[in-house]
Amino acid sequence: MVSTKVAAAVGGIVVLAAAGGAAALFFTGGDLSFEQPIVESVQTEFGTVSEESTGIETEVVVTNPNNQSFPGAASLNYEIYMNSVRVSEGSEGGIGLAPGRNVVNFTAQLDNTKIPAWWVTHVNNDERTVVSTQARVGVAGLGASLPPQNRSIETDLLTAFASDNSSTVSIADQDIMTVSDQRASWGTANAEETPIAFSVDLANVHNRSVRLDGTEYRIVMNNVTVGEGRTNDSIVLQPDESDTFTANAALDTPRMEQWWVTHLRDEQSTRLRVEVFGLVRDDGELKRVPLNVFDRRIRFETDFLGDEPTRITELPAEDGVAPEFGEPEVQSTSSDWGAVTDETTEIVTDVTVDNPNEGEFNDLLSLRVNQTTEVNDVLFAQNTSTVESLPAGEGTFTISALANNDAVPRWWSRHINNGERSTVTTTATGTADIAVTTLPVSLPDRQNTQTTDVIGQIETEEPQRVTTESGEHVLTITEVDAEWGVSDPQSAPLIVTTEIRNENTFSSVTIEGIDYVVNLNSVTVADNSSENSHTIAPGATRRVSYVIYLDNQKMDEWWPTHIRNDEVTRMSSNTTATIQTPEGTERAAFDILGNDTTIETDFLGGSDDGSSGSTDTSSTNALAPPAAAAAEGS
Repeated sequence: MVSTKVAAAVGGIVVLAAAGGAAALFFTGGDLSFEQPIVESVQTEFGTVSEESTGIETEVVVTNPNNQSFPGAASLNYEIYMNSVRVSEGSEGGIGLAPGRNVVNFTAQLDNTKIPAWWVTHVNNDERTVVSTQARVGVAGLGASLPPQNRSIETDLLTAFASDNSSTVSIADQDIMTVSDQRASWGTANAEETPIAFSVDLANVHNRSVRLDGTEYRIVMNNVTVGEGRTNDSIVLQPDESDTFTANAALDTPRMEQWWVTHLRDEQSTRLRVEVFGLVRDDGELKRVPLNVFDRRIRFETDFLGDEPTRITELPAEDGVAPEFGEPEVQSTSSDWGAVTDETTEIVTDVTVDNPNEGEFNDLLSLRVNQTTEVNDVLFAQNTSTVESLPAGEGTFTISALANNDAVPRWWSRHINNGERSTVTTTATGTADIAVTTLPVSLPDRQNTQTTDVIGQIETEEPQRVTTESGEHVLTITEVDAEWGVSDPQSAPLIVTTEIRNENTFSSVTIEGIDYVVNLNSVTVADNSSENSHTIAPGATRRVSYVIYLDNQKMDEWWPTHIRNDEVTRMSSNTTATIQTPEGTERAAFDILGNDTTIETDFLGGSDDGSSGSTDTSSTNALAPPAAAAAEGS
């Protein structure tokens, strides 16, 4: 910026003119003739900077070629413009010139409150400013204007914002997206705000979708926050998809006055920092994601009163570690039964997890758990549970799944056909939802193998007396063998083969048929007759077989009674035979299904430390999986 001050003392008519950029004064008066004083140079620099004003120190060198002094009869009025904004005005009086070289110094005050208005013109003029100093010299009431002293200034902050570097955003050692080709563009500035759009190219390199529902930005110039806020700019990228993402931010125009003071006090140097973070909508609220989608740190230096171009230097990133997301690790699980209805059985599972996340990521974190339980490949229970709030560190959350009781007949029939053996498999998949994307969480699959021995409970070599209602001992069951036929969801055929001795040495005994009833708790699962007739000669021993049909469709009715009774079932049977002897036809207890049995199960198996394993259980009254329980109950 240039200010010029010249003066002359005259005794006649004074005319001010300009020639070749040098200010000249012409004098006439009588026979006197004077050469014109010449303005040799004008130099300006910033002086004292306060919160209200900025001093502009001006030095004007004027040569008076005459031998005569010009007393202080001249005055100078000046105005300084930055583009169309008048930022300073003032006057100086009592100026005189001695013969030869004269140095005139004065200080103009730039009004700092005009800086925001200048900034608007600077941005809207493609970051160009013309600093113009206009002066008028007057002597004895006469005056003329000196030619304006103009200097053009250009900045290029948009280039400073730009970067063609590419970076990869990773979470939990998984690459999520690449960020490249950062750039910016100005909108039309006004007295309230200076719009600026920050654009980046984003590419989803994750195998799941990535989304941003908005942005949060902060623009700092020399520790002055000149812009901050949130935008609704959003983007959704599917795997392998890329697009340009633009955050439409704005600088607070009035804050440029505060920045101006810091810029000059730091010798026209500014450290600029721009950060744009993503926002995601979580529970209806926009929350910040610790993912920086636009990050620039530069220093720019200007020379408003000189001829040096604006210089831009890229600054290194500030120290500090971005928050990392750690995968929650399942420590153990334990399950128990919840609500039981005639149709469903609830499985309630407590999961102990070590969650290493704190702060921003943990505030966004929710965990979805998909869990499927199959018994011998029959779907028993399936459910998806969402944990909205996962505590940091070690904590426990509860999930539940509903088992459909209708599945019981299917897995029970497969249990029988598989040699009373069931494999219970629980497959779990976890998904950590951190709003911006989802990440897989490792959850252990659990598998155990359980066996039952219903056949073993029935088979015996212990003799059993068959006595008629009249008290006559007619037969002895010396051995009982059993095997399953091919079962289906409707029925389970149990083939019982007995070795029977006729205790009557003089007459035959005919077993005309048997009637049988089998109860599991209060549910009758078999109530039928076998009318196969077998005659045993006097004193002879004969092997005979009966098929006992268990109604598998009753097993889903039995199951709730078993769970409600703390997984304890009383299995009872009543088998009677119709026997023909020489004395006539009589009824007799014919116990070929064993004694009453108490069945206790532990289907859920207590707690699990996350490892898979196999457990075989063969016991007269203990079963583990529901299939096994059903088998024993049958």
